[in-house]
Amino acid sequence: MISANPRVQCKKCGRPATVRIRYAKLNLCSEHFTEYIEERVAKTIERYKMHSDLKKLLIGVSGGKDSMSLLYILSKLKSRYNIEIVCLHIDLGLNNYSEESKSIIIEASRELGIPCLIISLKDLIGYTLPELVEKSKRPPCSLCGMLKRYVLNLVGLEIGADAIALGHHLDDILSFALKDFLLQDLVDFSKMTPITPGIPGVAAKRIKPLYEVYESDLELYAKLKNIRVVGANCPFKYRDPITTSARKMLDELEEYAPGFKISLSRKLARNASRYVQGESIILCKYCGMPSSNGICGFCKLTMKVMGEPKGREAREKIRKLVDSSSFSN
Repeated sequence: MISANPRVQCKKCGRPATVRIRYAKLNLCSEHFTEYIEERVAKTIERYKMHSDLKKLLIGVSGGKDSMSLLYILSKLKSRYNIEIVCLHIDLGLNNYSEESKSIIIEASRELGIPCLIISLKDLIGYTLPELVEKSKRPPCSLCGMLKRYVLNLVGLEIGADAIALGHHLDDILSFALKDFLLQDLVDFSKMTPITPGIPGVAAKRIKPLYEVYESDLELYAKLKNIRVVGANCPFKYRDPITTSARKMLDELEEYAPGFKISLSRKLARNASRYVQGESIILCKYCGMPSSNGICGFCKLTMKVMGEPKGREAREKIRKLVDSSSFSN
């Protein structure tokens, strides 16, 4: 932000500007900055045709600034695209952190009039994330990501969502993409695009409406809109040195050439999927969800921890939760 100075005027209204957007060469007041970010998300949705055939959208919400800002922005845009929105929060059992997150999301969904489904990992499979980390000896972030993807996909399928919206912003996407490219993990690299196509009845389409939005802009947006977000960091938060270094390099390039990251993201959107052509999808023999070798990550985990695959049981529990709510078709 910049100090209010009558000689630095908002481009839209002429009032003292409070925000300088270097990549757009714009000075804006607080009100017009938040409108600018909302419109930037709308333009991203339209640029990549995320709204095509979109009637029901599931948003994964964690309680952090990224997903909470996404929830508020999409709640404003839903009438423009004539879409129904449902939000999902997965309670991972992280004590006070999870309790605060859940409280924030329930409050926001009520304020915005958006149906919200909360699924407890403990209720779903009998274990919290910390307990699964201890029993499986797997890295927490890897385990968390797999569990969230699996549950999000199941809920998306069960409520008949046309897509799942994720709160991944520009800085995260580019730093992960650069890491994947350096390590030649071209399968993951190819997924760093605005849209990940779905497979009917098996995998819901995924969209990233924040694909061209900087993290710093989201942080300021949440602050100016007084959006309540979880105050503490996740107890398992980990900074991978390769991703951190990649992000530092990208930040330096952005400082030298404002707008570099947006230009790079658009090239990534055009070219990343070409690196992997015809990736084979094998359905899990236990639950029918996508896998790379016939057993999905969720069923592998539950087999290791509990002695048997729990994918079908988890889906049945989710189906009952959805059927008892107003989220189903």
